[in-house]
Amino acid sequence: MHWLLTNRFGTRDWPVAAHFAATGAVVATAALLMLWLWPIQDGFPFVLFYPAIILCAVLFNHRSGVLAVALSVLAAKVLFLPPTGSLRIETGRVALALSLFILIGLLTAILIEELHRALRHATLANQKLAAAEEEKDLLLREATHRFKNDLSVIIALLRMPERSIEDPKARAALKAASDRLAVMGRVHERLRRSDGSVAVVSTDEFIQGLCDDLKAALIGLRPISMQVAVERHLLSQDRAVAVGLIINELLTNALKHAFPDDRHGHVRVSFERVGDEFVLRVSDNGVGIAPHTGAKGSGLGQRLVRSMADQIGGTLDIKPDEGGAGTVVTVRFPATS
Repeated sequence: MHWLLTNRFGTRDWPVAAHFAATGAVVATAALLMLWLWPIQDGFPFVLFYPAIILCAVLFNHRSGVLAVALSVLAAKVLFLPPTGSLRIETGRVALALSLFILIGLLTAILIEELHRALRHATLANQKLAAAEEEKDLLLREATHRFKNDLSVIIALLRMPERSIEDPKARAALKAASDRLAVMGRVHERLRRSDGSVAVVSTDEFIQGLCDDLKAALIGLRPISMQVAVERHLLSQDRAVAVGLIINELLTNALKHAFPDDRHGHVRVSFERVGDEFVLRVSDNGVGIAPHTGAKGSGLGQRLVRSMADQIGGTLDIKPDEGGAGTVVTVRFPATS
């Protein structure tokens, strides 16, 4: 019925004369079938006229439905209701039957027309909504592209003076700043909209890609392996930026300081949902940290990690690996923002 009401055949666009001619043909076909079946179903003179009314109202419009009611009444009275061959109504029973048929037929034609209008309005609304959603996606892609280009220019400007600066601390600070901007660029590269029209990032693609980039940049030929285990969840843009910056700081710190003198090592990054919380964990089997320090590396990096954890309403826990040498850093934050 739905595909008929949506005018898939285009019959509602026919001229009025064609509508009325087709309606007459449908009712005439129903009358002929009734004449053929009358000997075996005597007593039900309207049984095939109801489908005729419905078909005309669906394929054409309510005017055709009303015409089908009128033609059906004439055919039923002349062919099947006593006295046959005449339009005279001699009994109250026949008058009641015709009245009920007319009422039900008219209500059916009107109801079908209203259903058609409702479906048409719903279809138009869905089309407008789809166009609006497509426009939003286009605007998001355009904004993301421009933001990435702007970030690329800033990163290039930061990296240009790296070789000419002799102070290693200043050079390291410039590189750290450019790396953090690159993380933000990766967030926007993975940005897309969820059903609620909120810009989100898929954690599996984003974190895996970020870890691959850091592995290529910081490990190289060093005998260090990295394992990444990330569940697929959707994070809003601001939470994804915070998570990306945390991973960038923790991995950079571990790969730079946990394995001095080219020693063998292993780093593991995991992200999962546990109950109502997301749990991000970065661990290594490196040289470890002194129990009283609670961290290794620069104070700025740790302050940034704590700041990002606070921003997403999370907690930061840094401690030595209980199973041996190394460090385990755990960030927990609510799964719902």
